Amino acid sequence: MSSVYLRSAGIACAVLVLAGCVARKPAVITEAQPAEPPKPVACAPAQSGDPMIGTWLSNSKPRDVSGDLQSLIVLSADGTMAYETLLKIGRKARPALRETGCWTVADGIYTMRTTKSAGELVDANDPIYLNRYRVEKVEKTKLTLRELKTGGQVVTARRMPPGYRLPY
Repeated sequence: MSSVYLRSAGIACAVLVLAGCVARKPAVITEAQPAEPPKPVACAPAQSGDPMIGTWLSNSKPRDVSGDLQSLIVLSADGTMAYETLLKIGRKARPALRETGCWTVADGIYTMRTTKSAGELVDANDPIYLNRYRVEKVEKTKLTLRELKTGGQVVTARRMPPGYRLPY
């Protein structure tokens, strides 16, 4: 009886396996359509004589980072900006970011919108590429900003000569 039982069980398994094979649909491979390239962002020119136009260098010690962060921001009259950072840990210097985009100041709020990072277009809808700061003070040689988020850090920058670059 056990051999009849085993044969019946074997036939039942074979029928189930074959039924599973028959019921499967063939795989359909569809080619992904290339995404439309992002539309270029047009920057609005800064107000004539805006005191923020220029090259600004800040040195800070960000929270949760063991090192010094140098940030160079170049704000142009045509509303474009370039932003570079250099992280120094001990004697080693590591370039961190190289971004370009647009900047504006409205109602005391400075906004940086990155359009390219490391030379590549970015997703304009990604909030990581939008940074906002309250302008606390703009002097001839000093700029003080505060991040617009809970516990936002104060950023103090000094004006540098046009063409100044971070030392790599």
